[in-house]
Formats: sequence, structure tokens, C-alpha cells
Amino acid sequence: MMTPEQASHARAILPVAIVKAKTNATQLARDIGSGKDYVRDFLRGRQDSLGVRELQGIAERLDLSVGQILGDEPRELSRVPFNQDDESDRQVYDEDGSLDLAIKLKHRRLAPGEIPERNVVAGLGHGGTSEPVNVDGEVLDGVRAIWKLPIEYIRTELRAREPDLDIIAVDGDSMIPTLQPGDRVIINRSQSAPSPDGLYAIFDGIGVSIKRLELVTGSKPLRVRVISDNKNHGAHEIQIDDLNVIGRVIMKMSRL
Repeated sequence: MMTPEQASHARAILPVAIVKAKTNATQLARDIGSGKDYVRDFLRGRQDSLGVRELQGIAERLDLSVGQILGDEPRELSRVPFNQDDESDRQVYDEDGSLDLAIKLKHRRLAPGEIPERNVVAGLGHGGTSEPVNVDGEVLDGVRAIWKLPIEYIRTELRAREPDLDIIAVDGDSMIPTLQPGDRVIINRSQSAPSPDGLYAIFDGIGVSIKRLELVTGSKPLRVRVISDNKNHGAHEIQIDDLNVIGRVIMKMSRL
């Protein structure tokens, strides 16, 4: 019987390993002699654990150890080498594992306490100017890294859930002195209405930026002031229906 922590780790690891093995959950289940929905039901949380025989079969088929699947061995799957001479591998994996992370995030196979740091150039899913992260014809969000925070801190201090959170790096000087270039902010994507006033991540038609938003009281139609704390950048107003809010900034991390 798997512990909840082992099951969570397995659900984070297996989707990436399945893609790496050029198979799918249905075929993997058949390969180990189980019903076609056996692996998929586990990955989707419809069953709490994998049987010992099935777990061993999955590990063998995916060229992993049982310990790697359960999180009992300190190996990061995103660092598994890929075959430089295999064209299909070069299309799906890169040297630093960022595509592995993108696939892991797509399926929300994050362990408790894990929060993705997005590649803001990729636009947090809204487009941008970087090369797209393309897997099997599907464009995935760019991911720089996965951060690990204490679960209790996320729940009680940030009052949030991991699936709603993203970390992005601050680039540029428009929010000085509140935010410095190189700072990181945590945004809560479930808070996409610009109220109450505060700092939000927005998509401005080109990329992602952090701005201070204030509702213009009494305006009809309702308008929002988009403010840069750096006085050299100024502010402007926009109708709320034309504003694309990604999420509210709930925490910043700065170097001393």
C-alpha cells in the first residue's frame, strides 16, 4: 500500500516517464497485464495506490526503479539524459529538462508544496516572444523551475492552494521601489478580478508585467487605473473588460 506522499510523487513522475518511453497510460496498463484504465485511474486520483506487482511492472517498462517512482531515491526525472542522436528525443526534451517540467505541469502532477516558476517570456500561457514549448503539436507553458514551500505555510500564511499559484521573476524597473529587477513574486491565479486594489500580474498584449491596479470608483463602464510605482513610467486607465488579469501578487521574494 502506498502512502499519500508516495502516491503524490508517483503521479508527478509517471506522466513525464510515460512520454519519455513513447507510450501512453492505456498501453502501459496493457503492458503490465492490467485493465486499460488501471494506470489512468491512478494518475487521475480515482484509486489511491498501485499494487506491488503492477508497480514493479511499471518501473521495468519505464526503465525506472520502484524507489524513483515512490520518491525514495534522490533522482530528478527531469535530469534523465536523452539521446542526442534521436530526432524524436530532440523534439520533446531539452538539456535542462524544462520540457519535462512543462509536461509535468500540464498534468498538474505537482507534489504537495510544489509551485512552478514560469518563464514569463513565454507569457504564462498567453503567448509572447520566446520560442514555443511544443510537445506533440501542443504548446505548453514554459517552466524555469519547481519551487518547494512548506505546505502549512502555503495553507495558513498564503491562504492558497498549490494549483492556483505561480512564481514569476520581475524584469524591468517599472515597479521600483516596490519591486526590484530579479525579485520573484508569487501570484494567485484564482484571484483574477482587480479588487481589492493592489499588485497584479497582467497580460498587456505583448507579455506579462506586474502593475498596481485601482478601480476608478463611479466610472461607467467600470475602468481600472494601471499604475507603475516608478514615477518615470506613469499610469493609464483601461476599461475593465479590456484588462487581462492573470492573478494577484500575494508575496514577493527579494535579495538583500
